[in-house]
Amino acid sequence: MRARNCLFSTSMLLLIGSIAIAPVVLAQNSNNKPSALNITKLDDKTATISARFSTLSTREKKVGIFLDKEAVTLLDDGTGGDLRAGDGLFSAKVDFDFEAFTKANMQLAKFTDGEKSNLFAPGGRQQITRQRIAISGDKTEIFGVSNGKEQIFTLPFDPTLIKVNQPIALPLFNFPIGLPVDFDPVPAASVSIPQSLMITDVSVVNDPGRTWACPTSSTSPVGNATGEWTFWRLMENMANGTSSTSDYIKALFKHWTINQTINGFNVAARLGVYQEVIKDWEIRSGGPGATLLPQESPFRLLGIVLRADLRGGTGPYAGGDAGEGRFVFALHDGNCNNLSKTLILEYKVPIAGCTNIRTWAQKWIDLASSANYNNDLASLTNVFTAAGANPSAPNQSAIGQVRTNELLPGSPFWELREFVLPASGGNLVETDVKQEPHMSFNNSLTLATYINANWPLLVGPPSGQHTIPLSFMGNPFAAGSAPVMSMWNAPAASLTVPLTPAPGTPPPATVRDDALFELALNTCSGCHLMETGTPFAHLDYNSVPGMPAQLSGFLTGISIPDPRNPAVMRNFNDLARRAADLTVAANMSCGRIAPIGNLLLNELSSPARLRAVH
Repeated sequence: MRARNCLFSTSMLLLIGSIAIAPVVLAQNSNNKPSALNITKLDDKTATISARFSTLSTREKKVGIFLDKEAVTLLDDGTGGDLRAGDGLFSAKVDFDFEAFTKANMQLAKFTDGEKSNLFAPGGRQQITRQRIAISGDKTEIFGVSNGKEQIFTLPFDPTLIKVNQPIALPLFNFPIGLPVDFDPVPAASVSIPQSLMITDVSVVNDPGRTWACPTSSTSPVGNATGEWTFWRLMENMANGTSSTSDYIKALFKHWTINQTINGFNVAARLGVYQEVIKDWEIRSGGPGATLLPQESPFRLLGIVLRADLRGGTGPYAGGDAGEGRFVFALHDGNCNNLSKTLILEYKVPIAGCTNIRTWAQKWIDLASSANYNNDLASLTNVFTAAGANPSAPNQSAIGQVRTNELLPGSPFWELREFVLPASGGNLVETDVKQEPHMSFNNSLTLATYINANWPLLVGPPSGQHTIPLSFMGNPFAAGSAPVMSMWNAPAASLTVPLTPAPGTPPPATVRDDALFELALNTCSGCHLMETGTPFAHLDYNSVPGMPAQLSGFLTGISIPDPRNPAVMRNFNDLARRAADLTVAANMSCGRIAPIGNLLLNELSSPARLRAVH
């Protein structure tokens, strides 16, 4: 389902603490995250929680934060704990457990003491700076950045040290605060990127019982042609009896043989794809039109990827799924000679609920110490790849989408495409590529108008909270495919986005710089090329067989100039960001039996959901 970012109104009777509030109009749901947050003790059992929301209009006076079926209203009208009307600081007077708050602070200190870690833009992919967390006597000191400025945050361990009517500024650095967990926290440093997040080790991608290694001129293929990690078996499980595996695979690649209309835009045929994948596979299987044989598959496994950072939420009210699990394949010519195509099977993990998601994250962290690594990894991947993994979904498959990028003979440029299962099940169908306007809108007045209307969501903080809609200004907007772009931009004369300093990116970046950057970075074409300095594949299709796949600098760490303003440096280290997020998922507090104030604080300080698709 396509995520939507929109303001909405609803009326309901709320309870904050024990105080009944008349029906109110709520301006925003709990997907909205603050750019600044503080708490003020009123007495031993009551506090005021105050937040500033960069994405809200100055006209808004009430913000509704949903906690499951309950909602809390933060006010900016001078009532209900709010000190000054119209100052942009929304407040709620709430019941609060200061013992629980300080215990959570101690747990945070326990697994981050002395840690120097990358600080990423809330909700985004950009690395802002390094932060340090240290224990200093009876408190934790967090050296970080708030709204582009260096700041030291102090979290006390002793509730008696919290003074009445003295606001405490709280950090928004992707670790939820306010609620303790009922186990020893997992140290942040325990997450192994190569064993828990981006698994490319040859012992996995060439597992003889689960994968099929391509032949070369001097070697025979080895492995299991229908093993559980092969492209063949994964497609068979996805079809789940709706057709033969051969027919199912052929139906997918027939999309490239004809011109199509996707969301009102023409997506031209690329005949070389069907030739290089299917026709050559048929020849090796017996001749033109032959049933495809699994042992002649031209796809080899490059990596198994955990994307827990794409889950539905963090904390007691974590909803939706547990993120994604992905299998990345590269195309070869049948003799292990690399061809310019990668294919990613992206599954929605069919696990929901805070405790279950937390256990899922902990199991992936525990993989690093497994004595039976491949077996334990297979047990985890079977959760989302097995036939019937999601009984309520089309084909009972947990597949979310299939994405491809390629530059095969006859193709005029690199291009990405996306495929999903229709609600009725059956074969995969081509769909629009998410977060990507059609290339015809590049440098257009229409794109400038979209950016002018959405820059608070683009820039934040949190950043990247926009959605590219199917239509904009009454016309189709989202692209049917994503061809390579030189650079996303909009005419400066048509932009009304402020030129003031950016709230997240260090100087000399402006709000306008960040609005253009976030739009471009969140497109498939931008992330796979200009914005990240990537040659269109984050796991290199041209990696040498028998060696781990080469990873892009975007994943492993890179600093490059902004293509529109080279004076601004853009820094990425996405696997480190994902590792930090997996630590958050593994240490979520899932207890809902707590005063409303602690639950509210935990929700507001939880990481903003990543809306990027790559």
